[in-house]
Amino acid sequence: MNPEFEKLTPRGLTTLAMEEAVAALLDGMLETSDWRNWDDFRDTPRRVAKMYREILTPQPNNWTTFDAEQSDMIILRGHRVVALCPHHLLPVEMKAYVGYIPNKKQLGLSKLARVVESQLTMPMTQERLAHRVVDALESALEPKGVGVVLTGVHGCMKFRGVETDGDVASSVMKGVLLLNPSARAEFFSLIGRP
Repeated sequence: MNPEFEKLTPRGLTTLAMEEAVAALLDGMLETSDWRNWDDFRDTPRRVAKMYREILTPQPNNWTTFDAEQSDMIILRGHRVVALCPHHLLPVEMKAYVGYIPNKKQLGLSKLARVVESQLTMPMTQERLAHRVVDALESALEPKGVGVVLTGVHGCMKFRGVETDGDVASSVMKGVLLLNPSARAEFFSLIGRP
């Protein structure tokens, strides 16, 4: 992990700057600057900036917690999220499998999905997202163990380069899910084959 990246906080999304950048991109793609008068392209800079704003503005997560009444594993399976690859700014469609073993606090069930989404405030690699989700859960809950598996279909691999329909899997485990082979096996058994 790059420590400088971890200190980075995303700046506010500047719609005008994004629109100007998309217009410059279109200037580079098309032989004429008359594209601004064509119906197909007239609102493209605004639409693209709006799309990036939507992808990079997650719903707030209020971290609703309860006293943990048990220490059984809690798992969210197959939550769909869309991120942006930092290398090509193309979408990455992911499925998130997030689990933890409560210690003293337990998270409201719907908040598990929000934890993943709350980290998507800027383009980032799938591996970095997995680490950020684990770190956020560890910080908020201090669980006995936490694990995240992300599978993603990357636009940069599907539409260019190798042009594969294959997905990429990343996993991060901490606590008993890392150190205890039977707990780890239970986690992978419960999430099934992602």
